[in-house]
Amino acid sequence: MVSINTELLIIGGGPAGSFLASEVNLGDVTLLDKKKINYGPVVCGEMMPKAELLVDYLPSELMSMIEYTLYKSIRRSIIVNHIKTLRVLIRVKGTIIDLGSINFPAYIVNKGLMISRIINDAANKGVRVNFSSTVTGCIKHGDGFKCRVMDNDGEHYVETHLLAGADGYPSVVRELANNPPFNPMDTAVATSQRAMGWGGSLDEAVVIMDPILAPGGYAWVFPRGDGSSNVGLGIRGYDAWVKGINPVNLHSEFLKSLNLKPTQRSILLKTIPVGELGASIEGNGVYLLGDAAGTVVSTNGAGINTAMVSGLILAKVLKEGLSYGTEMRRVLGSFLSDVKRLRELADPMLYDEDALAKLTRIMPRETVKWVIKEAMLASVNPMLRIGARILLSLIKARGRT
Repeated sequence: MVSINTELLIIGGGPAGSFLASEVNLGDVTLLDKKKINYGPVVCGEMMPKAELLVDYLPSELMSMIEYTLYKSIRRSIIVNHIKTLRVLIRVKGTIIDLGSINFPAYIVNKGLMISRIINDAANKGVRVNFSSTVTGCIKHGDGFKCRVMDNDGEHYVETHLLAGADGYPSVVRELANNPPFNPMDTAVATSQRAMGWGGSLDEAVVIMDPILAPGGYAWVFPRGDGSSNVGLGIRGYDAWVKGINPVNLHSEFLKSLNLKPTQRSILLKTIPVGELGASIEGNGVYLLGDAAGTVVSTNGAGINTAMVSGLILAKVLKEGLSYGTEMRRVLGSFLSDVKRLRELADPMLYDEDALAKLTRIMPRETVKWVIKEAMLASVNPMLRIGARILLSLIKARGRT
């Protein structure tokens, strides 16, 4: 890649960056991604909820934008399986408690193929796209920015008027946006792998809450419909980076416990934010999108559609001269903050085996299942938070008797 000048440089071609590239209406746009191919590998469960599942849970404007992202991204060719239900399991001291299944219409997608199609659409509209291009740093330069890029031909520089960091967390341009690091308790380290051997229904996804195996998170099995499954788990960043718990070891234990056999040697990992929008997601021509901005839904780790929404919002902002930070906080900010408060209420049970065991003894399983479903769908139902507080009070009271 030769050194170039551009109007907008997008760093990262994932859901946020690719969607921005496809939607933005500027004359000279460049997208750089460190991946070698268009587009993989991806670290993801690859499950995307269908619109019918979300419509009763999300604020109307956010729901409208997510419906648009689904319309633009979902094609028959990228769907590998249709999920009908979600089974919720709790494992306490080695014993599995099956809470049963809930209605959960969703897609399992080939995320790499989906993103590749969106990037190709952007390229067909004139966006300059380069892979195997790692941005190692950016500085203010004149009226814009200058970024150092390493690719197969060596070192190059890109000068740009506008800069979009869609490169995950932490973004290489985080400091330019004056966005402080997230608290380790508001991050998670997620593992991802493909495996064979799952004996459950092919149209049923499974989540397992186990404070020992996945402290502060959960493990999952998402069948792909061909005998293989996407499997992984998430643990809180505090446990990985501060307490030194190795998520790879936990992942291997998880597969062993279910007699699952990986079809690929490598276990993929990435850090994701599980809090709320960053304190500063724009500043003087630099913008943070997707994971870099903190758009992941903290109660379930979902981030594909909300990342795309951030790209859609920035494209609109650049066209209409609006404030990116203001629009993001209006559409996503309060929703993500509400969900974070719900996650914080659930944290004691995500870390404490005894609390989980007491929960299943105190409450009918249908009630527990409802609470988990509402949380997984990021419900902002105030009764859910009231119920969670009552449950925690009951658990603490039982612990003192």
